[in-house]
Amino acid sequence: MKYTFQDSTELPVQRDFIQDLQDFIRISKEAIPLEKSIIGIKQGNKEETAISQSKLEEIDRFQKDVIDYIEERAQGVKSEEILEIKAKTIEASSTVSLLKKNERLEDIDRQNRLALMEAQQLETRILTTLSPFFETSIYGVENAYYASTEDKELRGRQVSSVNGLQYEFELNFAYSSLKVEDIHELTLPVWAKSGILSREEKVKKMDVSDFHIMSIEYEGDSVRTVLQDKDAEHMFTISADDMTLLILYGDHDITGDEKLAPLIDSEALYMFTAKLKEFFTKSIESRSLKRVLLDDKNAVEENIVFDCLKLIAGIYGKLVRECIEKGYTKEEVTIKMEESASVRTEKYISKSEAASELSSIGSEGMELARILGVTDA
Repeated sequence: MKYTFQDSTELPVQRDFIQDLQDFIRISKEAIPLEKSIIGIKQGNKEETAISQSKLEEIDRFQKDVIDYIEERAQGVKSEEILEIKAKTIEASSTVSLLKKNERLEDIDRQNRLALMEAQQLETRILTTLSPFFETSIYGVENAYYASTEDKELRGRQVSSVNGLQYEFELNFAYSSLKVEDIHELTLPVWAKSGILSREEKVKKMDVSDFHIMSIEYEGDSVRTVLQDKDAEHMFTISADDMTLLILYGDHDITGDEKLAPLIDSEALYMFTAKLKEFFTKSIESRSLKRVLLDDKNAVEENIVFDCLKLIAGIYGKLVRECIEKGYTKEEVTIKMEESASVRTEKYISKSEAASELSSIGSEGMELARILGVTDA
C-alpha cells in the first residue's frame, strides 16, 4: 500500500494517517476525562485531609485550653483530694483527646488509601487506553529494545522516545527461553589448553549454538548480546554495529587477538546479529505500556498526560496542514491510498468533524484541535 497526499506526492509517513488521526482523537476523548477524574480524586482527598488536619488542631487547642484552665483553677490548692481530681481530670481529658485524634488519623489514612487505590485504577486504565496507539502511531520515534533471562524466563522491554516524550513497553515473546541455535548456528574461535602433560594453549573453534542467550540490547544500529553455556563456564559478549565488531570471551578480546580474529566467521556472525535485530520485530507476541515520561517526569502519576497529547498533536498538526495545503478543499484532511496502479482510493476527515469530536472533551479538546490545525478558533 502506498500513501500519498491528494496531489499524488508521497506522505512522509507511509501509514493510514486519517486512521491514526481518528485514533488520536478517540484516545484523547478517553484519556483526558480519566486524567481529570484522577486530578479530582487527588484534589478531593487533599481537601478532606485539610479538614481532618484542622480537626486535629482543634482537638489540640481544646485540650490545651482544658489543661490551662484546670491548672489555673488549681493554682495554690494544697488539698490532696482536689489535686487528685485535677490529675485524673487531666488524664481523662488527655485519654479522650488521644482517642479522638487517633480516630481522625485513621480516617485520614483510610481516605488516603482509598484515593490512592482509585487513582491507580484510573492510571492503569489510561495506560491501557494509550498502549495500542503508542505501539505504532507516534511518528519519528527512536526505539531501543532489551531482553534478558530472569528466573529462567525471557523478559523484554521497549523504550521509545521523541521530542522529550519517552515511553516504555513490557514485551512478551513467543519464546520462554532463547538459545543461539534458535537464531542462527554459530562457532567462535578461542584459546584452549590441550595435551596431557604440557597443557599448551591452542586455537579451537567452539560451537556456541547450544549456548543460552542471556541478554540482548538493540538500539539504533547497535546490538549487544551475552551468550552463556548451561554450566556458566563459558561466556561470550558480542557487540556490533555497521562499523565495528567486538567479541569478548570472558575478558579476552577475540577481535583484538591477531591469531583469533582471522578465524571469525564474519558472514555467520553478521547473519546472527541481523537476526537478533529481527527478533524484536518477529518474536514479540504482545506489548503492554508500563510507563510514560515527559521531560523525565512520570506523565501518568504527575497528571501531565494531556501535555503528552499536545506534543503528539504538534507532530500530527504538521501533517494535517500539509494535507490541507496539498488537497483540493481546505475544509478536509485528505490522503490517497494506492494498492496498485489501477486501484486508488481517497480517505478523509473534515476539519469540522475532528474539531467537533475534540470539543466534546472541553477546553483541553479545543486546545488539541487548535494544535492539530482543524479549527480556526
